Amino acid sequence: MVSRPSRAQIVCFASALSILGGMAPATLAQTQAQIAQQEGLYAVANITETQRTVFQKNGQWLADVPSIQQYMGATLPATFDYAVRTTTEAAYSYVIPTTAPNATGLKAYVGGAFLAPDGSQKVTTIICQNQISGQIRPADPRIIRGADPSQPPYALACGDGSIQIPASEVTR
Repeated sequence: MVSRPSRAQIVCFASALSILGGMAPATLAQTQAQIAQQEGLYAVANITETQRTVFQKNGQWLADVPSIQQYMGATLPATFDYAVRTTTEAAYSYVIPTTAPNATGLKAYVGGAFLAPDGSQKVTTIICQNQISGQIRPADPRIIRGADPSQPPYALACGDGSIQIPASEVTR
């Protein structure tokens, strides 16, 4: 049984159509690309946060995308392909644009979840975006250690050719 939309939903939809209808085709395509890019960012942020949560609960990373997606209980956007790579100290989550026409011009992301090098169970995360668009896997982010590698201070940095998404580095 299909439910009828509420009056508020109809008004909202009509407003959106009138706004989009008044846009030039280039602006509409640009807006769609911005939305798709934002969806990719949300996907990598959610995957990276899932890795942090699972590690802090179970002491291990999830090693494949279907397991992460099942844990998240969400569908990942179809405009991107997804991959995961894990080590004993980190989990890397790759969100790379597909070759579909609606993915043209999108940039790839990599999220990194790292165990603190001081031996604590703290997990620090970072999200990096490629500086160029296309189906190019971003270089892995890395830990930059101080003079004594086992002690803070240490920092996370994006790999070559990518930039950190502001406020993406979080430690818990």
